[in-house]
Amino acid sequence: MGIQHCEPGTVVNLLHLDTRLPSEATFALVKTKQMEVIRMLLPQGKKIPMHKVTGEITVQCMVGRITFNVESEAHEMKAGDWLFLSGSQEHSLEAFEDSVLLITILLV
Repeated sequence: MGIQHCEPGTVVNLLHLDTRLPSEATFALVKTKQMEVIRMLLPQGKKIPMHKVTGEITVQCMVGRITFNVESEAHEMKAGDWLFLSGSQEHSLEAFEDSVLLITILLV
């Protein structure tokens, strides 16, 4: 059986997940027909190569520091920073510190 997603109305601390959720892994918190919300953990030095998804995306850096490349432009993100991507925009990222991201993908 797969990992259970969060139930509607459940409060979750994204920085310190309780024992019901994996604390040391990237985890899809919610997935519906319209959206997917992911808590992504990136250890220092982790790189995610250039890719794209069909839907619009928001990325919030909650902890750490990353470089988020959107097409040919690099953006440094630190805790509290937020980024929006149009659907099908190519992007990649690299963690310069252990980092936690909150990613929302609108599914089309």
